[in-house]
Amino acid sequence: MQFFTPTATSLVRLRTWLLAALVLSLGTGAALASPSPAYSTSNVYSNYTPYQKTFLGVESGVQNPGFAADADLTNYAVLNTFLSVASTASIRLGLSGTGGAAGDRAGVLVSNATTSSNLLNLSLVNVITLSTYDGAQWRESWLVSAEVARDLLLGSTRPTQLEFVAKAPFTHVQLEVGGLASVSFKLNVHYAYAVPSLVQPQAKGALSQFTASGAALSQYYGAGTSNAGVISACVGAGVSNPERAVDNDLTNYATFNSLATVSCPAALSVKLASNLDAPGGYYAGFVIGNDDLLDLSILSGLRLSTYRDGLPTGETATGAELLELHALPDGKYQVSFRTKLPFDEVKIERIGLVSVLDDLKLYYGFGVEPRAFEGTTHVQSDFPVGQTAGKYATNTTGICVLGPCGVTNPQGAADNDPSTVATMNIPTGLLTTAELKLALNGTGTAGNRAGMVVGNGTGLLDATLLDQLTLTTYDADGKVLESASGSSLLSLTLLPDGRQEISFLTTRPFASVQITASAGASALTSFPIHYAFADDKTGGIPSIITPLPVQLTSFGAKWANNGADVAWTTASEKNSSHFVVERSTGVDVPFAAVGRVDAAGSSTRSLSYKLRDAEAGALGVAVVYYRLRQVDYDGSSTLSSIVSVAVGKSAAAAPQLEVYPNPATDARAVLVHCPNLPATGGVVQAYSQLGQLVGQVAVPNAAANVAMPALAPGLYHVVLRGAAGQALATQRLVVGAR
Repeated sequence: MQFFTPTATSLVRLRTWLLAALVLSLGTGAALASPSPAYSTSNVYSNYTPYQKTFLGVESGVQNPGFAADADLTNYAVLNTFLSVASTASIRLGLSGTGGAAGDRAGVLVSNATTSSNLLNLSLVNVITLSTYDGAQWRESWLVSAEVARDLLLGSTRPTQLEFVAKAPFTHVQLEVGGLASVSFKLNVHYAYAVPSLVQPQAKGALSQFTASGAALSQYYGAGTSNAGVISACVGAGVSNPERAVDNDLTNYATFNSLATVSCPAALSVKLASNLDAPGGYYAGFVIGNDDLLDLSILSGLRLSTYRDGLPTGETATGAELLELHALPDGKYQVSFRTKLPFDEVKIERIGLVSVLDDLKLYYGFGVEPRAFEGTTHVQSDFPVGQTAGKYATNTTGICVLGPCGVTNPQGAADNDPSTVATMNIPTGLLTTAELKLALNGTGTAGNRAGMVVGNGTGLLDATLLDQLTLTTYDADGKVLESASGSSLLSLTLLPDGRQEISFLTTRPFASVQITASAGASALTSFPIHYAFADDKTGGIPSIITPLPVQLTSFGAKWANNGADVAWTTASEKNSSHFVVERSTGVDVPFAAVGRVDAAGSSTRSLSYKLRDAEAGALGVAVVYYRLRQVDYDGSSTLSSIVSVAVGKSAAAAPQLEVYPNPATDARAVLVHCPNLPATGGVVQAYSQLGQLVGQVAVPNAAANVAMPALAPGLYHVVLRGAAGQALATQRLVVGAR
């Protein structure tokens, strides 16, 4: 077995969400993370520097080392260094059970011994070392980076984490702090731990990753402008090294150069490495980065499009209303949109003059199923309206002279009404802090993300502003567990609607999350807080992409002989077990299986299938909805888009919803037309991205052209409902600014 050898250049940023080592272990088939956390609670400790106090009153060594190794996770040992290059203090802590596995987060929970004595000792950076051992055998070592040490030294006395992701199993964690000339240092050591990392689940999809090299890669990419396909008038314009976005190394990248002319913007199109199309409903996008925080402003200068067999599918997305931007664990970002049609190629274009797009790195394109970006655990501060008493707490310290101070409407972040928020007010430049603690409607698990969803109304919080924010978790009894502060210890994720998630990975179960904001940054004078959360969402591209199982070329249903005939066609299949036809009778009625058809298994030729739903005519509804579930041999499944059938009528007679103009170029009234609307009429409703009803209008008959109430700029979901309230058709509407 090979071990990592620590060097002066092996500084780790130690962000609590660092998963690079985990990705390596998954890719090589190494052991996955252990199933549960392990802590230094077995009274096992060794290799500690004995505590001593000289006649001058100077302390060095480790005081009360057993406090970091007993079952009480609230007490701590104290580690001291003194004024000498040769002065070091260390402690090695044994973990409970079998310890940690490869891929676990290995670390120590520490805190400042005082709030003032360490503030000037910033020259200590890069001399804090974490190591893992298997018994007495050394495994790995990591040096704490300057950025993490700074955030720790300048932070509060609340416990925070020093950690890295282990490459090899371990039973002990060692912390060592070396002294430097003319400085001393005190650090509380609470406990060591091994906590399983959040593992990105396997997901179906395809990347622009090919094993060819040199000139052979040219068949998989194209550089140019917005003309159809990958061939355009400005070949190679503005894109450096496009072949690197399709090679086998996902760390390589192409680059958008500085924009030379508006008439010839940079564009890069990449094919997906699969003999099957990515189905409609998958996310199409690129992994990008520029070694800095990106905000929503870049989305106005980017456009994504999909292609199939070299021709445009007609699906394209630009701007914050349609594109999604998510931070990844390795400092990169993914920009994407959810498709409706199958595709085998993704194109990214620079269409604006946003300067942050200069030298933008384009790592690879992807087509990935939605569950790749979704966690399985979601706990929030979402208590019923009117039942939030005792579910939140606020606190304000310091001097308040002008304007509101502290937190207003704190219950707005504790209830389940998405239209209400709390607001945190921090007077600029004054020594003021404000805190809001929110109880969760459930328990966050050790290893979950703990965080807050906020929005400051002006874009993305940057690294400087994160220095004024601290997140802290509490147990059910209100005891402080751990905290994180600053850009090196907090993770920032941009949500599709412009809000942001501020979070960190935990080491212990928690019941409440608190955000603390301090004065010093004008952008933090007032910002909304939507809710607190605990989840297991990793936010990255899956480390393992499984092949797309079935290329579905058609799926539909029609009414015949008092029943529905459901039919579909595949162009090719791989490890496909069977298909399940599922039916629903309305928007509030869950889908249920009505029949199963065995698949071919694996095939490279076109195959057709059908299933008759003879019971559809006896359901007593006007419209029936169907979807197809394709199931692999391993039990995983993929869903098709939904189709509708009008009972007693041909499929062409189903109610339709036409919304125009779409996109609307300004906030004027939007017209709707509903062909094949039943004689009983219907109502058209517009919902915001948060699910709020923002406008509706009655439609008396199929011939009417009705104006919707004026809508503010934004993205809306428009629903046509029948007289009984059932959803008959849906449409997405984009309203631009004036």
